[in-house]
Formats: sequence, C-alpha cells, structure tokens
Amino acid sequence: MAPGIGRDQLVRNTVTVLGTLAEFHREPIPYNLGALVRLVSELRPDLLCLDITFDQWQRRDFGDLPPEYREALLPLAYQTDIVVVPIAGEHPPAEPAAGGWRGRIIALLRRWLASLQRTAPGPTAFVGGPRHHLADLLYAVMAWLAGPHTYRAWKAYTNHLVREVLAVIRRDPGCRVLVAVNLRHCHHIRRALERHHEIRVVPYAQF
Repeated sequence: MAPGIGRDQLVRNTVTVLGTLAEFHREPIPYNLGALVRLVSELRPDLLCLDITFDQWQRRDFGDLPPEYREALLPLAYQTDIVVVPIAGEHPPAEPAAGGWRGRIIALLRRWLASLQRTAPGPTAFVGGPRHHLADLLYAVMAWLAGPHTYRAWKAYTNHLVREVLAVIRRDPGCRVLVAVNLRHCHHIRRALERHHEIRVVPYAQF
C-alpha cells in the first residue's frame, strides 16, 4: 500500500473468477457454449483474462484452444468492447493421465464429472455452489492420481495464473476484471486474490 493511503482510499478492482469446462461445454449440458456466452455478455467486464499466451493472441492462432475460448469467448470479445488479456504460461501441463488402476480411476472420475454437469439444474450451477466445489475436488484427485510431477505441475501453473492476474489488476486500477479459466483453477485464484486489499473478489452475481 502506498504511504499515507488508507484502505478505504484505494482504487479497488472488482474481480470475479468464472470456471470453464473445456471439452465438456460441447456436451448436452445446461452450461454449454451458448450459456457461457450469455453469462459473460451479461457481466460485461472491462478486462477478460483468458488462459492463452500473448503469442497466440497476437498471431490469432486459436486452433489449439479449448472450445470455450475458440468458439465462444474470443468471438464475443471481437463483437463487443471487452478487452482480452492473455495470462497463460508457455507450457501448460498435460491433462492428468496414468496407467493401470490409477488410469482407470481417472477415467471413472471424468465420467462422474460429465454426469455432474449433465444433471445440473441450470447453467449457473457450475459457476458456484456444491457442484462447483465437487468438480474442483474431482480435478484435484485426478491430478493427484496422475502422480506427484503432474500434481506439482498443475499447482505451479495455477500460481503462474495468479501472478499474471495480479499484474493485470495492478496495471489497470479500478477496472472490472473477469477471469475465465478452467474450473480446476478457480478456488485457488480466488483465495490468492482475496489476500490483497486492493482487490474486491465477488461472486459472479454481484459483479
């Protein structure tokens, strides 16, 4: 905090973190790509932080991006005045995988994750609440089953995203910032941001 400035005098950024579901958005689930576009359109953030690299953004190289970016959020940003801010690391970890019984359990947990989404009562059920927390737990268990290297790699990558979001917020004080990243990162990013009093982390409904 700058000398002589009290907490109530800080220009605070309002931030909400929205979890995305990668390939599951294409499934027949309430939280599909159309629902995601409607939700972000209603939120109308000043800045939209996405897990893409600056190089991908600069070259418009979106072919390898997950569908929620390639087919939903990036086209939406082009059609509106939402500013996209790339926050990805250069080498994101691979999806958790393993051989033997660990691999079979990972496959089972992914089926549970898909079922959890298909049976959701509405598109916002995965943005917060019990299903959101349970999905986060399933992602964490899958990373743990894949082995310590994979688990540490995902943890390090989440920490990188936190640092990038903090840098964005400090460059643009007073902005409304939406962070749209895979659901496995959401809880960790929220908790890290809440430690900083220049940031007001809110649920999407209060954004």
